Amino acid sequence: MVSIAPRTNAALGFAQMLPRDQHLFTKEQLFERMCMALGGRASEAISFNKVTSGAQDDLRKVTGIAYSMVKQFGMAPGIGPISFPEAQQGLLGIGRRPFSQGLQQMMDHEAKLLVAQAYRHTEKVLLDNLDKLQALANALLEKEVINYEDIEALIGPPPHGPKKMIAPQRWIDAQRDKQALGEEDAAPQPPGQGQEPSWPR
Repeated sequence: MVSIAPRTNAALGFAQMLPRDQHLFTKEQLFERMCMALGGRASEAISFNKVTSGAQDDLRKVTGIAYSMVKQFGMAPGIGPISFPEAQQGLLGIGRRPFSQGLQQMMDHEAKLLVAQAYRHTEKVLLDNLDKLQALANALLEKEVINYEDIEALIGPPPHGPKKMIAPQRWIDAQRDKQALGEEDAAPQPPGQGQEPSWPR
């Protein structure tokens, strides 16, 4: 489902996608996730020749994916197959890094390069499909909310086969069940341990 009607105080639109029970991602899959998150910013720039602050959360996610690929998943050729933990807090509250300032600059460069490549690819895909972008925009202006069937009717079926459909209430129930099960199974742990990793799912 896609909506341009505000759903929270912080968001001016909303896109709902089916959660996936997947914990391993290839470099290509993570890159595609970055492109998907950059779609709003790129389409905004293409359509209006200006950008707004609306993509802040998407940009935060993209930045997180890029740094995870570089610093944790060993997916940056210029850095190599190494993985660094999140910064640890010292006694004085200062984060200690197990790498030099020079290596940090290299990782910053690799992450920036990944984001730039993802943005260029996203922009190209949208420019190659401007008619579909315009059709979706017009449908949203008319209806405010469009679902999977509406999108498929406007731009055609997904190139890699039909998507699995799930009723909104079933999705909510499944999320509640998963959260309840996780709380029951989780044993008490000291602070800082047993937390979910900060990379995208």
